Amino acid sequence: MAERAKPGKIKKVAVAGGKDCFEDLPEHVLELLLSFLPSRDAVRTSVLARRWRALWKSVPALRFYPFQFESAKAFNNFVYKLLEHRDRTSPLLQCDIIPYQKGKQAEAHRDVESWVRYAVSCQVSVLRILNWGFHHSSLDLSSSSVISKHLTVLELYNLVFDKSPLDLLSCHALELLEIGDCSINLLGIFPKSLRHLKIRDSYLYSMQTPWSCLSAPGLLTFELADPHDWAPFLESLPSLVTSFIRIGEDCADNYACYNYLRDSGNESCEDDCCVLLQGLAGATNLELISECSMIFRKDLKWCPVFSKLKTVLLNEWCLTANFTGLLYFLQHTPILEKFTLQLPARKDFDIGSSGSYNPAEYFLVSKHLKVVEIHCSKEDEWICQIVDILGIHGVTSAQISIEHDSWSSFRFSFQQPK
Repeated sequence: MAERAKPGKIKKVAVAGGKDCFEDLPEHVLELLLSFLPSRDAVRTSVLARRWRALWKSVPALRFYPFQFESAKAFNNFVYKLLEHRDRTSPLLQCDIIPYQKGKQAEAHRDVESWVRYAVSCQVSVLRILNWGFHHSSLDLSSSSVISKHLTVLELYNLVFDKSPLDLLSCHALELLEIGDCSINLLGIFPKSLRHLKIRDSYLYSMQTPWSCLSAPGLLTFELADPHDWAPFLESLPSLVTSFIRIGEDCADNYACYNYLRDSGNESCEDDCCVLLQGLAGATNLELISECSMIFRKDLKWCPVFSKLKTVLLNEWCLTANFTGLLYFLQHTPILEKFTLQLPARKDFDIGSSGSYNPAEYFLVSKHLKVVEIHCSKEDEWICQIVDILGIHGVTSAQISIEHDSWSSFRFSFQQPK
């Protein structure tokens, strides 16, 4: 038989087990803990005890996630009720809004716009409007709705803004801006506070010029991936440290070059200014990926010098036209330490032959260069050709590292800002 516990011992265990582990925590700490929950779960804690009944009203974060609701009506009713009863005198540090994916878009637009304006009126610091979901359609917002001098982080996904410019210059505290899958007239003069900028799969347009102009004096990291329409003109990025640029097939610059080549038979498609590379010339770390060999090559004709560049990654665009891009970066990067070539699984472009390679002038690579990495699927004849040409300009075999990667494991080393 099991030994019967002593009465005193039973009482001691009961007291210890019945103590509320949150009992000694001050209310502002409990409110902070609740801020990590979806808003619906934060409200549900009101049934735990008398002390918890009104805590949700002062939580410093609003997280409107539709996944727990069966209908758009139920989700919207909850959000409006929460905003109605929330203590507006309490600080609001963060607001995440994910619209319900089913329902009338016009109604969704009015609802989300109203919630965004509420958050801005409460001087929110971190604002995320993420229109996620499969087979979803974009959501319309007015450009003025997201403007606030108190914002430090602004993330926008799958939104269409009205034709008025999104002018963020007055957002004096803004440090991080992320734009994904949006259509936006971006007035690209940013405040000095902006440190990190990410633009992915988006239409950036200007009512005055074919492209948007970006000027960000305090920018440290910049990511531009697969822009639709025209690539933005980079005007002034004097503080830039790290940048990742990937120009996909949907970029209008590609079509312009293809059409020029088709109509004139001349590859010297040029703009009246350097679109991307001049603005990137002060960076320390660069990754330049393009599916069109001409978009970066035409910028090189403006002769930017990358005086601070220490690491660079290029893909096959730099090998066309007698290795124009490859040799240009080796020659115009005086303190370069690491050069990486990310090459496709197949040779589907013409890079000429080593026998025909005859540079106009010989030069030696930077004395700081430590390694040249070549990532390819297999070591083919044309890889040996690249190695030979590197050797002509002073790159020794000991400095060259060839890594056999499959095309499916294409790697980008761009680090997301924390």
